[in-house]
Amino acid sequence: MPKFSYHAVDPQGKEVKGVKDLANKKEVIAALRAEGYMPLNVEEAGAISRAASSLTKSSAANNKGKSGKVKMDDIALFCRQLSTLVNAGVSLLEATEDVSAMTSSPRLGYILSEVADDLRSGITLSESMKKHKEFSKTLTSMVEVGEKSGQLSKVLGDLADYLEANVKLLRKIKSASTYPMVIGCFFIVVLLALVLGIIPKFEDMFKSFGADLPLPTKIVMNISNFMIDNIVIIALCVISFFVGFRMFKKNKAGRMIYDRTLFKIPIFGATYLKIVLARFFQTLSTLVKSGVDIVSSLEISINVIDNVYIEGIMKEVRGKVLAGNPLGDEMAKLSIFPRMVTRMTAVGEKSGQLDSMFDKITDYFNDEVDAVVASMSSIIEPVLIVGLGFIVGIAVTAMYLPIFSLATAMMAGSA
Repeated sequence: MPKFSYHAVDPQGKEVKGVKDLANKKEVIAALRAEGYMPLNVEEAGAISRAASSLTKSSAANNKGKSGKVKMDDIALFCRQLSTLVNAGVSLLEATEDVSAMTSSPRLGYILSEVADDLRSGITLSESMKKHKEFSKTLTSMVEVGEKSGQLSKVLGDLADYLEANVKLLRKIKSASTYPMVIGCFFIVVLLALVLGIIPKFEDMFKSFGADLPLPTKIVMNISNFMIDNIVIIALCVISFFVGFRMFKKNKAGRMIYDRTLFKIPIFGATYLKIVLARFFQTLSTLVKSGVDIVSSLEISINVIDNVYIEGIMKEVRGKVLAGNPLGDEMAKLSIFPRMVTRMTAVGEKSGQLDSMFDKITDYFNDEVDAVVASMSSIIEPVLIVGLGFIVGIAVTAMYLPIFSLATAMMAGSA
């Protein structure tokens, strides 16, 4: 078992140093806290000091921490752990150091170590977090409100709930789309195998017979020959389409057209709108509950909308609210909001309970998304399977028709 040297402060404020035989740094920190000590530094025995260590870290570990990615799950867990520690009376600096040591994300651990350094120098948590793009404006704004109101632990808990709900929503969407994507890819692979591999072999066999082929067989073989003869041109066209489509989406006007068209797609459009509004109201609800004013909450919530068409609409709404108009009245003028949602918003404004109303609206949209995603999955799966079976059935029929014709002719000749 490795040895760890520690530098800590005892309950009387006296600095102490020693060595513990434990599995890792986390266990050493936990053991010291259990004994009433406040850890200042824990290093594996024989290692150089923390200050020197930070300057001589291996380039591989350093680069990994600098260039890695942070998942939303990791940030949600960070907020939950920090909230629990702060609520238990652990100082913010110590809590941040503990979470930095516990996290499984190298990138987040690296960021939190920098945040801890900022906290030591007197910088607030929110100001330090603003330096890192991994922490969204929603998160940093709420942390700032929590610091000013003295309710940082509660706000961090609300943030954890918000991020966990977002992760749950994204997982539902991913789960619902995974099966159709797998079937779609399998569909393409089977089609290419038929057209480029199996059908040409049958064609060579049919030519050796010298008999006239049925019309379905001729059509399928002509399609196969066309694709084989022009495979390079077809591949270039497909690549050009995807490249052009990406460039179109990057263009401001093109992105507006694309985002607006998404809502006009049958079935999918209505579902997509509910998903966008679910995330918007989820963010809005969390911000308002944390004490952020409605205008600032709207501004921050607009940033989570990944659709420039809806974003533009909500910016206009925010402008009207900033001018003194009620939010419920402005939402009622727009067809994208169900009447029930606008009515609940208006009631929340009049009663001073906007936060609880936004919670109910969020639950409403989440339930709607759950129901629609489940129904779409049950519809899409059989449609894709039937479509795959139809294509394969056509190819198989076209290939076996000449064989049946030849067998019939041979039987008639022998008779």
